[in-house]
Amino acid sequence: MKSRLLLLLLFVTAFTAIAKPVIIKGKIIGKLPEKLLYTAQVNGASGFDLYYTTKVDAAGTFEITADINEVSFIDIHYNYLTAGHIIAVPSGQYGIIITEKDGKVASQITGTDAGLQKQYNILVPDYRVSLVHELGGEGSKIESPDDFKAFFDSKLQADIKALNAVSPKNMPIDDWLTVIHEREYFYATAMSLGIYFKHSNVKYNAGLPVPAAFNALWKDVYLKAAPDKALVQKLPLGYWFLMGYEFFKQNEAVGFDIKKIIENNDQNTEQKRKKRLLYIPAQNAEYYLAVIQHNNVFEGQMEKYALDGYIDFKKTYPASSYTKYLEPEMAPLIAFFAQSGNLPQGAAYVDNYVNINSLEELIKKFPGKKLYIDVWATWCGPCRDEFKYKDALYKLLAANNITVVYISIDQDTRDEGWRKMISYYGLQGYHIRTNKALASSVSHHFSGTESISIPWYILIGSKGEIAVKYAAPPSEMGKLEKEISKL
Repeated sequence: MKSRLLLLLLFVTAFTAIAKPVIIKGKIIGKLPEKLLYTAQVNGASGFDLYYTTKVDAAGTFEITADINEVSFIDIHYNYLTAGHIIAVPSGQYGIIITEKDGKVASQITGTDAGLQKQYNILVPDYRVSLVHELGGEGSKIESPDDFKAFFDSKLQADIKALNAVSPKNMPIDDWLTVIHEREYFYATAMSLGIYFKHSNVKYNAGLPVPAAFNALWKDVYLKAAPDKALVQKLPLGYWFLMGYEFFKQNEAVGFDIKKIIENNDQNTEQKRKKRLLYIPAQNAEYYLAVIQHNNVFEGQMEKYALDGYIDFKKTYPASSYTKYLEPEMAPLIAFFAQSGNLPQGAAYVDNYVNINSLEELIKKFPGKKLYIDVWATWCGPCRDEFKYKDALYKLLAANNITVVYISIDQDTRDEGWRKMISYYGLQGYHIRTNKALASSVSHHFSGTESISIPWYILIGSKGEIAVKYAAPPSEMGKLEKEISKL
């Protein structure tokens, strides 16, 4: 009897685990995108934030097929603009019309549970991460803990009421609860970030201390939306929810003492990685760390901490099913750090650069020379994008007897990556990585504060004066040429 029951259970488990394809047929009206991206479950996790590309034919039609065995959230992006969200169910059939006009994108979804799809896209009109940050920022300005809680509670209840009004009669109750939980965890994430932003205001802007009632409310967020549930991984914002939880646990561990919080922030990446495993619930830790490794190499970033984190991940989870997704992303990073990092021909480090404490001191290192200064960092994607124009830049600068100086604002922990990136991109000219004093000086020249936006380009005249404070980037060669002609 026991063996028969076991066989039956095995059969039921296997049957329920069979994935069924979801088909989305689409049409684009307007300018066709360079990329049409979509998300799909990764090992049953909707919140991995891994994007796939689908082909769009000359007529603007496309098709997306994804295998799922339970409700899943599929996001579609026209280039990098949100083009619709689909609450997909196994064997669901969906249609989507994406309309592009004057750089703006709208969509209309038909098919399975069309009423639910329409209402959900009204509630989630944009990229979820942007929405949750906007809500957190708005909430962080509310001074009363009671008003803060009421602000988010009212929005959650309004969403649930709107969804219940279009609840599909044939959707399994577990799937429907997942839809409701998505809204609950969305607002829990926004509340958590709102309180975190309050603490950040104290840490970075010398704001008033955060009242203890907010810290109690922060804890209550995670009592109501438990971080140790398997459900978390099924939600599009699962990673961001857990990140907020890690922020909370870090602050709680030091009694919300701002001085100790700052000390923790100054710890090196290895210390932070080890502490992370103490805070994140074991059930979701592998998923959370896998998403972190994926994000570490987002848009081709080449950072040593990303490589170290990946090595740690493989040691901690040697049989992880996420590794097959991470390996292709990590391959360029591994190859990058395998290279020598020797300076390319035509490049040199600024003499004794570690002791240069101001932009004025740096300029004095080049008496009588005109300079084109590029302020950048290894983690800055737009900075790296500009390097593709370096050959034309060097030709223009050489013709006008101008020396290029690259100022990296990377911290000490990124020294190896900085040196290898100079070699990787073949950056000629002079190179310097700022110490804290020089980084502060550069920022104050940019904005009068410690704030800076990069990449930033400066033209220096032969007398050491700042001739063009915000010079054109290499990608705007015509504009830069005009600026140089006026030196």
